[in-house]
Amino acid sequence: MQLREEMISKIKELGEEVKFNMGDVILKEGEKADKVFVLLSGHASVFKKGVGEDEVFVGLAGPGSIFGEMGIFLEGERTATVRASSVVTALVFDVETFLSAVSRVPELAHTMLKELSKRINNLNRRVISIMTSKLMYVLGMYLLENRRVEEASYGEAEQSVTELYIRKFCTEYGLESSKVESIINAFVRAGVVEAEESTLLGEDGKEEVLYKVKFNPDRLKSYLRSIAYV
Repeated sequence: MQLREEMISKIKELGEEVKFNMGDVILKEGEKADKVFVLLSGHASVFKKGVGEDEVFVGLAGPGSIFGEMGIFLEGERTATVRASSVVTALVFDVETFLSAVSRVPELAHTMLKELSKRINNLNRRVISIMTSKLMYVLGMYLLENRRVEEASYGEAEQSVTELYIRKFCTEYGLESSKVESIINAFVRAGVVEAEESTLLGEDGKEEVLYKVKFNPDRLKSYLRSIAYV
């Protein structure tokens, strides 16, 4: 997040000016969030923990960038490591002085609120994306495990068909029918399956929605592998 020069000038006297040499760690992922940093000059690299001990570079920050503010509000741990990639001059605020700065400068409070809302919205989208991918994987595996092979014309790829009874599937997996049907439509939009919908009466006399789903097994497997790591 970037702060404008006029905003920095209004809070500068509340912070302590410090310098970091190239390579110095300004803040470290996993540590307690008890300070906020605002870069005045120089540049810093932002890293997230990867697999094992590896770090993954996620961005470069310059003058006006602020770090650690969300940890103060959420009373949590650092979510990234920030390391000076040049000589850096920064303003440092402890919890009390930063909260004082926020209350003193309404524009800063407004900027913080907008950024927090943006991050929550992005997180919600990410969670929805992960949940959708998991449901697609479950349904895709069901289609593969319950398929029957249709005879293919000479030179054509093998086609499989699975009859998907929505009510039965939802009961078995504890899902809502609307979610399952939206996942089927997502498969169709991705060009992975073809689906033909029909309605019939079940043994209990209630209407049952049936989807006749056609697909190429190898293509569906490949698609499922691509979303398994989302």
